[in-house]
Order: sequence, then structure tokens, then C-alpha cells
Amino acid sequence: MASPCIDESHRKELLKFLLVKTAAVRRGVKPAELLRVRHCYSGVNSEGLRVCLYRSDIYVILGLDYVELKVEDSSSLVLFYNPESLAATLSENGNRECLVRLGYPEGGDVCEFLAELARRFVKDGMPHEVGVFVGYPLKDVEGFMRHLPATPLHGRHGAWRVYGNARESVSLMNRYEREESRAADMLLSASGVDDFISKISLQRAS
Repeated sequence: MASPCIDESHRKELLKFLLVKTAAVRRGVKPAELLRVRHCYSGVNSEGLRVCLYRSDIYVILGLDYVELKVEDSSSLVLFYNPESLAATLSENGNRECLVRLGYPEGGDVCEFLAELARRFVKDGMPHEVGVFVGYPLKDVEGFMRHLPATPLHGRHGAWRVYGNARESVSLMNRYEREESRAADMLLSASGVDDFISKISLQRAS
């Protein structure tokens, strides 16, 4: 029996978290975002029928490049990424030197680095260097890996642990948070998922 059709407003509601969290990636402000995607997002449509939006449908709707880093029974850890932004991030001297030092292929391209990252997720759980891929400052990624004393962020909750001078890190956190906040507001006023994606893609990065 075919699944009941998911109307646009219901589809938008089921996708709300993923649409907002990937908005900065879509526009190239953030190189990538690591998210846990459930294999089925279920709800009740306008006719009172139970509907489910499957992860394969989600990937098509989002229209972003992605790699499943770890597939489990009910959900998967997925890295959504912007190819150009991620390539630029991985080509930064400090980032590339760090990853090569950790065993990533010297001279490797984005696909080779992602393949190695996926291999490590399967083997080791969650490798700490994933922070480089999602746009965290290298000093914070290395500080966490070396178990250095973290810099306290008085009066705010950091999206990641900060090490050393906090100015660069907090500025980046603020930029990512602005993108999510703007995307959440835009989603509320969008007529549907396609309308939101079109508008967020055209908006200038701040």
C-alpha cells in the first residue's frame, strides 16, 4: 500500500531542523555540517494519517553533497558539505598539514579525505579531526586533541570547546549562529521547502 502523500507544510515541519542546520553549508559560509539523520521522520498529515519521510527522500529534497559516515539501525551520522568551501578549508596549509600528519593522504582531494574520514568513523567512532571538516578553528581542534586547558567563555555556551585566544572562535560561532537564526526566520515565512531553498541560496552571506 502506498504511503499517504506528505503535504508541503508537513514536509517543511519534518525537515525544519535539517534545513536550518544546513543553511550555512548551502551558502558556503560553513564547509560542512555533521548531523544525525533519522531513517524515518514520522508524523500525522492533515487527514490524520501517519506519514513518514525517509532518509533517501531527505537527501533528494536537501540537494546537498553528503557522505554517510556511520550507518546505524535507526539513524546515520551524515556529513553534509559544500564542495567548494570544503576544498578551500582542506587546502589551508595548517589544516592540510594537520590532517596529513594524522595519516590522511598527502596530495589527496576532497573525495579522498572524506573517504579516509568515513573509514575512521567506522573504525574509531568519531575522530576528533572532524572539527576541521566542519569549520572549527584549527587551534581549537588541536587543543581538544592535546587535552589542553580550555578557554572559558563567560556568559555564553560555545558550540565547541575553545583553546587559546577566544576572539577568532567566538566570532566564527557568532557567524554560524546568525546564519541559523536567519534561516529559521526565513523558513517561517517560506511557502514551502523549495521556496526556502531558493531564497536561502540567493541571500548574501554575512
